[in-house]
Amino acid sequence: MLICNLWGCKDKNSTYQDITFNTLLLGKIDTLDIRIDQMIDVVSKKEDSTAIRDAFVKSRLAYKEVEWAVSYFLPHTNKSMNGPALDQLDLDENKFIPAQGFQVVETFLYPIDQKEERSDLLMETKRLKNFSNSIRKNFEVITMTDSQVLEALKLEIFQITALGITGFDTPVSKLQFVEAAASLKGVKEAIATHQSWSKTKKYQELLPRFDQAITICIENPKKESFDYLTFITEHLEPLAKGIVELQKELRIAFNKDNQVVKATAASLFDKDLINLNAFMPDSTYYSTAKKVALGKELFFEKKLSKDSFRSCADCHHKEKGYSDGLKTALDLKGQPLKRNTPSLNYAAYYHGQFWDMRSVTLESQSSDVITNKDEMHGNLSEIVANLNKSEKYRKQFEKVYNRKEPIEVWQLENSLAAYIRSLATFNSRFDLYMRGDKTALTNQEKKGFNLFVGKGQCATCHFIPLFNGTVPPQFTNSEQEVLGVPQDKAGTILDSDLGRYIYNTDLAQLKYSFKTPTIRNIGQSGPYMHNGVYTSLEEVMDFYNKGGGIGLGLKVESQTLPEDPLDLTMQEMQDIIAFMKALSDK
Repeated sequence: MLICNLWGCKDKNSTYQDITFNTLLLGKIDTLDIRIDQMIDVVSKKEDSTAIRDAFVKSRLAYKEVEWAVSYFLPHTNKSMNGPALDQLDLDENKFIPAQGFQVVETFLYPIDQKEERSDLLMETKRLKNFSNSIRKNFEVITMTDSQVLEALKLEIFQITALGITGFDTPVSKLQFVEAAASLKGVKEAIATHQSWSKTKKYQELLPRFDQAITICIENPKKESFDYLTFITEHLEPLAKGIVELQKELRIAFNKDNQVVKATAASLFDKDLINLNAFMPDSTYYSTAKKVALGKELFFEKKLSKDSFRSCADCHHKEKGYSDGLKTALDLKGQPLKRNTPSLNYAAYYHGQFWDMRSVTLESQSSDVITNKDEMHGNLSEIVANLNKSEKYRKQFEKVYNRKEPIEVWQLENSLAAYIRSLATFNSRFDLYMRGDKTALTNQEKKGFNLFVGKGQCATCHFIPLFNGTVPPQFTNSEQEVLGVPQDKAGTILDSDLGRYIYNTDLAQLKYSFKTPTIRNIGQSGPYMHNGVYTSLEEVMDFYNKGGGIGLGLKVESQTLPEDPLDLTMQEMQDIIAFMKALSDK
């Protein structure tokens, strides 16, 4: 690997010298160390707010230039150093890990300087130094292949798209565009590190694209008026695709691991971006066309319930986004249950099923519903025994699973799960637009997208491109939120459902927390919220616009939704709704 004067050729007489990606990164870590030391110094001396904020900004910009490598090779360190300023849930240990890192430091300095908490701020800045030291030690020994580096750089472009420019990383300081410029600079310089890469035709095409994107971000546009849609489609997407094309031009093999994001995916909006097989324990669970067909038949099979009373399809209707259109689900006697029937659309793209996320997989979710006394009240052993008595089903399962042994419970679960996984089609008008059909969205829908990402702050919880709570670009965890949903439309009483806390009663922060559902097909899947309290999207938008439960005047412990009003106009809310309806699959 070669580079001229570390960052690029200064003149024609410059000569290349050997440098590895590790060396490049260690040089940038040197800068990060210096910036953090300066921040520690100004905090220790209790200097004024301007000096401390300046040191903070310089530190995080230095981090953003190496983010592509830290997030790829050291994901846990990245999450600790620059994760949300919320305690992190560790279900394995059944505890919350205290929030730490840059975003915590940010809360001490923005929107106002918490001068009375200087000792806590100092402690947090010193933690940043520890993280930086850990990164250094790892980058001194990590082996980075060309294939891994190119993949990491592409994923960083995805990260800028889904988390960077949306403000997820900078919820209080609002410095997302300045930081996006630093991230893009880091990617650009990493590509320039390799002499053979910088001589390619594709690299020469990428250079002006990087410069244009960086310039747009440096101009520090206003979050409320920024054209996110154009910036993504005309700048970020071409950069991600260009990196993949560069890899092809260089004849560098793509990763063939069974990973979540397919190595060959060139766009965050590729229909096959996410490899669902990566979420499964082994190849026996992988989806096939035969499994999907069998699962679909079982989805409509009433024999999976007690007395053959109900099938899965009776509560999940295709025309209603695979929900039921009712405020809350009905039990076997026709009486209302506590929660709204969730849509099955894109259910495969969560780490946790049901509103309370109690089931880890779609397989366990299927069993939970079948055996629930209020929903289907079936007995899995009896159901499988009856399936084994059916010559039709025996032959189908034998053909699908290529084995002559009796049908087993896990096969029933897996085939149903395979069908549910097939319900994600990614063929909405929004998807078509992002793949090149510029006639697919109306001007109102385009405005709605920009408001959704910008002023409305919707994309900081409903992440692009899934528009649910599964965090890109790694897609390895799904978030829950505390919104403060009221019991009724009057909004005077907090709904009593404790959500995920019911299954983790030692973790008080989980009270009233629920899974962040996808808004894909939201136009068909109402009523809305876990209790079906809102019948229209206008009511939903009004709730968010006022600041959730706290904004309504309710006492909500640990509300994760920002409580400040969004100040969206009626027209702006209609524009966002128009965009959300453009996420309906054809």
